[in-house]
Amino acid sequence: MDVLRRAFLPLSLVTLLSASLIVPLPVFLEQPRAPLDLAEVVSVDAPDAQPVEGSFLLTAVNLRRASTADLMRGWLDDDMALVPVQSVVPPGQQPRTFFDDQRELFARSADLAAGIGLEAAGYRSFSGDGTRVVQVLPDAPADGVLEVGDVIVGIDERPVATALDLIAALTDSQAAQPERELLVQRGDQEIVARVTPRAITRDAPQLGIGTETVEARIELPFSVEVDSGRIGGPSAGLMIALTVFDIADQADLAGGRRIAGTGAVDDAGNVLPIGGLEQKVIAAARGGADVFLAPAPQVDAAIEAVPTRSELQVVGVATVEDALTALQDGGEPTA
Repeated sequence: MDVLRRAFLPLSLVTLLSASLIVPLPVFLEQPRAPLDLAEVVSVDAPDAQPVEGSFLLTAVNLRRASTADLMRGWLDDDMALVPVQSVVPPGQQPRTFFDDQRELFARSADLAAGIGLEAAGYRSFSGDGTRVVQVLPDAPADGVLEVGDVIVGIDERPVATALDLIAALTDSQAAQPERELLVQRGDQEIVARVTPRAITRDAPQLGIGTETVEARIELPFSVEVDSGRIGGPSAGLMIALTVFDIADQADLAGGRRIAGTGAVDDAGNVLPIGGLEQKVIAAARGGADVFLAPAPQVDAAIEAVPTRSELQVVGVATVEDALTALQDGGEPTA
């Protein structure tokens, strides 16, 4: 019997070691996936729809449960990252449920991004009940004039139903006076506030406030379809908005370039930070992209992630409008 135990011991050790290499651990392996050309999977039923002359590349990452062997690969390969499961999946939620929810989130964010792109192309796609102030920057034009919770419903006798309406009015070059008159609902009162906008974070007139649309409603004027496969999450918003704009607008935005990027968008067209940035930059470089659009707060990290000897240009953008301007101006990198 002792002879049999000694004979089976090496086999048992090998079996245990092999099992340890394949048993999933409470860690995700994050690695780049091949970019998806949105020009091939986005359809816009606009009356003057035009094909994209170039590519808009959706960059994403693959996430899967890591085994012990993956831990070794993750430590040795700079293109991979090891991410604790609890930093991705909320406590109490199963990973499968989480990823199903992320695919639903992609669908909702795609509708929002389509509306942003169509609005930029001149097609009314949103409605709402005004623009709520959610932040007032210190020393900004609105500081001491507007308060968090105020709802802006008009500017210079022009109605404001959405956050995009307010932005469009502020950047309207036809405005006669630098001082703007805002019609504001504050609690049960309706007041008039006078503010002189100025450039703060962008080269455009700003009030220095954060906003959201009250009771925002997406009302696309025609069908927009995005076939993304199993990709989830909101980080494709920026690139979907640009693709929809290029198809619906007469301007040639892509201009023959391979444009990659990432960033979620909100109903005001702001570009929001996302996860997995380094792997997405690597995927863009490997996919032959000419330009990579990154959320402005993450532009330095994106520049650092560009592989050695790659000529990929990184452009930081705070809004979808910034991205449109940068691409129309040639896509010069910003820091």
